[in-house]
Amino acid sequence: MPKDLVSEIDEIFRPRSVAVVGVSDKVNRLGNLLLYSFVDIGFEGMIYPINPKEETVMGFKSYPSIRDIEDPVDLVVVSVHPKHVPEIVDECVAKRVKAIVIFSAGYREKDEKGRRKEMELVEKARAGGVRIIGPNCMGLYCPSSKISFFPGMPKEMGEVAFLSQSGSLTNIMGFFAGLRGVRFSKMISVGNASDLDVNDFLEYLGSDPETKLIICYIEGVEDGRRFLKLAREISKRKPIIVWKVGETEGGDRAGRSHTGSLSGSREIWDAVIKQTGLIRVENHIELVGFITAFQNPYLPGGNRVVVMSGPGGPAVSTADACEKAGLKLVKLSEETEKKLAEIIPEFGTSASNPVDLSLSSSFDVEMYPRATEICGLDENVDMLVEVIPAMNREVIERLIEVQKNVRKPIAVITSLEFAIARSSLSKFFGVISPEELTQILMKMYQSGISVHSSEQEAAKALVALLNYKKYLEKAE
Repeated sequence: MPKDLVSEIDEIFRPRSVAVVGVSDKVNRLGNLLLYSFVDIGFEGMIYPINPKEETVMGFKSYPSIRDIEDPVDLVVVSVHPKHVPEIVDECVAKRVKAIVIFSAGYREKDEKGRRKEMELVEKARAGGVRIIGPNCMGLYCPSSKISFFPGMPKEMGEVAFLSQSGSLTNIMGFFAGLRGVRFSKMISVGNASDLDVNDFLEYLGSDPETKLIICYIEGVEDGRRFLKLAREISKRKPIIVWKVGETEGGDRAGRSHTGSLSGSREIWDAVIKQTGLIRVENHIELVGFITAFQNPYLPGGNRVVVMSGPGGPAVSTADACEKAGLKLVKLSEETEKKLAEIIPEFGTSASNPVDLSLSSSFDVEMYPRATEICGLDENVDMLVEVIPAMNREVIERLIEVQKNVRKPIAVITSLEFAIARSSLSKFFGVISPEELTQILMKMYQSGISVHSSEQEAAKALVALLNYKKYLEKAE
């Protein structure tokens, strides 16, 4: 390659101008949505719609072809029938475009003929010094440079990168995780990965100063040796969470028809994960919970956990989930139990682990924070799991303050749906409003308080944090 790969990809993420092919001022087309994505996020460079039959598209001057644009073009997004794509690639080569995002599908994921057509596109582009993302992909999202592939994506920047072989899942994660306070540095949908592939972007993200945590949705990897080497090196600096699919016969077939990838068995990936320190998740809900946990600035010292809850039943269920996952419910010191007994009601509670705070904790905004500080400062405790059915703003703000002293992983199990139903609950419980929820969640993650939808997910996330810490110690 004429340029260093990392520098080359970084330039692609920071275009000064974008052309979108496949738009129309008269028809509600997918290309218009892709074009509007740049408008919606506030792209500050030049935007050029390409349509030979229109003078303007969505208020922008339209051009018959990429060749007709007078000024340089850095990035081209293509959403047209596959038969027109070769001509567009020729135009991009002539125009010295840096990269092309090919949304169009119908290539290797379809059949062998499609594979050959795809490789012909790559050969043309590479010969002319142009890189391809895709085909069959959504492309790139980067809040810091104000590029996007879908309207409504968060404009705030985070430290989490999402690298995916699925386009639709990239959109879904942007919104699903976004509503839960997760913000991204980059999102990359590689699709068929005909040119720039999973390994290329993984190498880039490993060096990206904006990214502290890497998430991968993988159906298959072509160059397994390179992936193994990269994962092993990068995991020492940044956690890599992997959602690996296509490990069954049916999943493998689906992966081949989706992006044309070769998946590999679960046994192979078990070995890869063991060697590289990767963190495995099984679904998108678990993935978001792990993301919130791995933004934690504090890694656990060991597996000793304290569970606390207002409702009694969830305390028992959470204790079971923790021990089944491999955590140990620690015996609190006599001093800790004595201090707890002084702040919790005399009846219907327990100062031993699991700590039962009773329903009174829903009305006393100091009970959770004070109990957290008392338990968290016990030297026998490595981490805390707290069941908080309805997140009260005052309680959470105090928890964030308390965490400055505790400095250990805290996993909160809660139902964010209470925020939606707050009109009937806020009078009694001070439930956080939907408008302020995401900002408060972001503050929680940054302070080392993760949020989970179930006790099983919380326990698995804490075990994963502990295993990652052990990997780092072994890798030193």
